[in-house]
Amino acid sequence: MGMFTAYAASSGKMDELEALYRDINIGRKAQLFWQVFAKNMLLEMIDAFLDVRDELHIPVFFPISYIPVFSVRYYELLGKFNPVWEKYMNAASNFPLLKVFPNFLNHRFAIDGGATDNIPLYPLLRTRQDGQGEFDVIFVLHFDTRYDWRRDFVTDVPVIDLDVSYCNDFSKNHFDFSAGYICEMVGKSYEYGKALCDRVLTLSDKTDIKAVADEIFLEEHEKRMHVRSVDTLVSVLNVAGKALRNEKRCMKKLY
Repeated sequence: MGMFTAYAASSGKMDELEALYRDINIGRKAQLFWQVFAKNMLLEMIDAFLDVRDELHIPVFFPISYIPVFSVRYYELLGKFNPVWEKYMNAASNFPLLKVFPNFLNHRFAIDGGATDNIPLYPLLRTRQDGQGEFDVIFVLHFDTRYDWRRDFVTDVPVIDLDVSYCNDFSKNHFDFSAGYICEMVGKSYEYGKALCDRVLTLSDKTDIKAVADEIFLEEHEKRMHVRSVDTLVSVLNVAGKALRNEKRCMKKLY
């Protein structure tokens, strides 16, 4: 889901992404898993969303996990659309148990990169440190209540947490994609995002933006620490993935 959101933000297709979500309208878990597992719903969504006219103006990074070695590769998308993107995005959405077989990339089996790094902030900060790019602000979209990027990174780039579980009162309806519930989530998320932008994006100085972003994190952190989410289990699994990360070979570009 994060990959879809980042792609939409970079290509200016947020309205199309919202329409795609609203068109799902599946409220029952059995029906949802049937559509994803047997009917290849994710593959069809990617095929419908990507367009040869797309052009990405903001770097989009997403991870893919290769098995059985359990190694991670971060892939960058930027610029005009390339058909190879769809192949790699299909692999990145191949979550275990939701598809019968993993994808096959570069002579290896490949699955959803969330198994090794569910919130891939690493490539953004690594790219900047390598002198390949300078970022004004980084948005981290997640619903892991225990996630805190400060445990792993030190940076002067403002990082704004967008915890969509926080703004939806830590709802547990992870597999409810009924029209009514999606409408409710989108509405709450919009108000949450607007409130954050009103506080942060009205500032022009990067130091001030970072200070306000840190304030927002502290305001939310105490409440978040009293709630556990499904993603917390994935974060524990990520420890192994990050330990096996090959620093010299994990960054890749797709052209």
